[in-house]
Amino acid sequence: MTPLDRHLTALAGAPTDRDLSGLEREVWRVIDARPALSTRRLRPIQWAAVSAALVMGAVTGTFAMTAFDRPSEMSVFSAHSPLAPSTLLADHA
Repeated sequence: MTPLDRHLTALAGAPTDRDLSGLEREVWRVIDARPALSTRRLRPIQWAAVSAALVMGAVTGTFAMTAFDRPSEMSVFSAHSPLAPSTLLADHA
């Protein structure tokens, strides 16, 4: 048996120093006593977060799309690849 097992066994057999039977009830009483944070106060923060995410997504998408304007010559799976067999064969036909 490891020292940790011995300590846990001793701890399991030790009596508690206070009654824990009403602990959950007391925790919920304290939570219910706190004032609820109204959603009206959070509304501007929510709108700001959604607006920031929308602007950030639009800007990121715009910059990402500029990279897809022209396919690279090495893009094997591109629909308009200059090195695709269909493109190379069409020029010689």
